[in-house]
Amino acid sequence: MKKLFSLLSMLVLSAPLLAATDSLTQTSTDTKKGGAVYIEPPMVTVPGGEFQMGGGKPHRSGGAAQDPRTLPIHQVKINAFKLGKYEVTVAEFRRFIEATGYKAPDKCVHQPGQGWFGAGATPGAWDKNELTNSEFQPVVCIGWAGADAYAKWLSQQTGKSYRLASEAEWEYAASAGRGKPGFPFGDDIDQKRICGYANVSDQSAEHAGMQRFGATYTGFMGGISPCDDGAGFASIVGMYKPNPLGLHDLIGNVAEYLQDCWSENYQGAPADGSARLDGNCKMRASRGGAWHWRGNSATQRGAVELDWIGAIEGFRLAQGLASPADKRSAPTSQAFDKALAQAQAVERARRKNLQPFPPPPQGLQLTQGTSAVQLSWMATPDPKVLGYHVYRSDSVGGDFVRIASDVKTQRYVDEAAPARKHRYSVVAVNRDRFSEFSAPVFTADQVHAVPARIQAEDFNRMDNAEVGKVVPQEDMEDGGQAGSNLTGAGGMAKDGWTEYSVDVQRAGNYRFSFRVASKAGSKGLALSVDGQPVLEQAVPVTGGFKVWKTVAAPGPIRLEAGRHVLRIRAIDLGWKLNWFSLEQAD
Repeated sequence: MKKLFSLLSMLVLSAPLLAATDSLTQTSTDTKKGGAVYIEPPMVTVPGGEFQMGGGKPHRSGGAAQDPRTLPIHQVKINAFKLGKYEVTVAEFRRFIEATGYKAPDKCVHQPGQGWFGAGATPGAWDKNELTNSEFQPVVCIGWAGADAYAKWLSQQTGKSYRLASEAEWEYAASAGRGKPGFPFGDDIDQKRICGYANVSDQSAEHAGMQRFGATYTGFMGGISPCDDGAGFASIVGMYKPNPLGLHDLIGNVAEYLQDCWSENYQGAPADGSARLDGNCKMRASRGGAWHWRGNSATQRGAVELDWIGAIEGFRLAQGLASPADKRSAPTSQAFDKALAQAQAVERARRKNLQPFPPPPQGLQLTQGTSAVQLSWMATPDPKVLGYHVYRSDSVGGDFVRIASDVKTQRYVDEAAPARKHRYSVVAVNRDRFSEFSAPVFTADQVHAVPARIQAEDFNRMDNAEVGKVVPQEDMEDGGQAGSNLTGAGGMAKDGWTEYSVDVQRAGNYRFSFRVASKAGSKGLALSVDGQPVLEQAVPVTGGFKVWKTVAAPGPIRLEAGRHVLRIRAIDLGWKLNWFSLEQAD
């Protein structure tokens, strides 16, 4: 009966959305008869004025220092202009494709997995990608060139001056002319209010990422905002409160392409609000954050390479007011607004029907045996909780992976636990959602008997280190087996470290070797034993981050018998580590 009710609910909720799409399609047919093949976006007039541009802290920074990329703070005069009320949607972009045959990219970074978008670009497009399921979501997977081409086409079709906004115009509009770092709706230090105004990484994003892709924000990009905006990925536009000018989704949803070429700071920036075109034009400025990150303020800056095609970046249009055509009404925008309102109503009903997130389980405990790990926890008092999911990360810093679903009791035995130190967490599950992770519990430190080859991910403690994947056949020295490594966006993070416990069976001199990969070479690593520095090892160019080479450290190191703690610290970035070995030299 419950399944039947759910199906009927889905049909009832989807009917208005289908009607909205049909209404938009009918409007398209009618306007085509009159010669129009486009949808003009609803626009908001932004009055002219002057403001102080720049300032604010770097993204995810807890310090007091201002972001050097937003300096110097400078006075800018803005002429009145119009800015799109919403980000440009799939429905609008579809008209452009149908009218022009524009060849949009057919590959896009759009398929999350563990670690989010590590798979890179895969087959996918603006109308067929993993994260787009509505005509009223922002269009993505088009690149900066697609956004620019759309603006020029719409200008040619309408005789109006549509374009991408400049950085100065965007910041002025986002801050409603205040020119003040922070959010358009005011201060929100702990980001508990932001979900009413923006689609950011939040409880819904964590739930959707884990449910569909096994991707978590735990330990990623500053985690999540402690609130619920109702959207897992990009939202239908206009679902959140607007800023004081009536502009929606400036913070969050998708990052927005702008006209400006990228410049590292505001030295020499125009004072008239125009786009800066004297910087690095192989990269373009972007603003506004996205559903994938915690909220960006009005002053935080970003940049996107011209050849980047991703599912997090979209755009909205700006419009000048100089020509008589720019003062004409836009009847297609009124029809679009009506269809959008119907889609928004359906989405609001869906969100309202969801059960709230349950509280996370408390009191998780671990008992480690010789062949299994037993977990137990307290029952969650929420009566709507139906069971629990159990998660394990196969290393201290690895991603959580679900190993058991819908456990009905408060006990679970893991009989396939890895030997290395690892951690567990549990979530409570109701009809629609599951809770945040419980406080994690860890197994005991792993101790490696030396001589040994120690896998890089077999550490007991770490700081600023990331565990990545070694795919099958990538490293034949390991027999071509799949495995893990120490990694990062640019290789190991500078000053990141990992610690390993070893038990030296026999005192003597030991030679260290390291299995490394590097595109351009690096100053490499420093090794210490029980807090005492013993060697530094540079990393040579190996041919890339998936091309592995063993380098032998110079000279043997004296190790006494018994327990020791080895620490590997990255002197510089630009390299990865698969394993290291200690062999007796005597």
